[in-house]
Amino acid sequence: MKVIALLGSPRKGGNTDLLADAVLEGARGAGAEVDKVYLDDFQIRPLAEVGDIRTERKDSRGDDDFPGVLARVDEAQIVIFASPVYCAGVSAQLKCFLDRLAAYWSRPDYAERLAGKGYIVVTAHGSPEPDHGKWVLEPMKTLVAFIGGRYLGDVAAHASKKGEVSEAPEMLDAARELGADAVGEMAKS
Repeated sequence: MKVIALLGSPRKGGNTDLLADAVLEGARGAGAEVDKVYLDDFQIRPLAEVGDIRTERKDSRGDDDFPGVLARVDEAQIVIFASPVYCAGVSAQLKCFLDRLAAYWSRPDYAERLAGKGYIVVTAHGSPEPDHGKWVLEPMKTLVAFIGGRYLGDVAAHASKKGEVSEAPEMLDAARELGADAVGEMAKS
């Protein structure tokens, strides 16, 4: 079993990063091989025109780093989408990756592979509103349902100072438990 985390935050060592690490730690503890990708470290351009026939869409910008990152995602059985809440949604780095994925998810050769994966969402936000994570969680749940994936759970934390979640052991424990449970759940199928 392989688990990959796609980090949409440009802030290494930040709250989203630490939560994703905890999920990966739990997955590793359950026997999974883990991989972590900081999307900000890669040159992934926005989606270009993909054409009108969904099942024949082409990625005309495939000369950047996206195909290499997608190959790593393709190897995984569980994908973690991790992003802080930025302007009522995911970060630009993750949004760009997801938009590019749109050139693939309707193609028969990719649709089945994406649908067979399990998905976890991790987010952190600085807002004191307890449900502010919804700006990332709800669209990601919709995306996973749209591609026919299996939504395995999420973790959302209110934390505005860099590394603040490290002072919330219960939150990190919950993230580790989510990682371990997700591996167990996917192993059953």
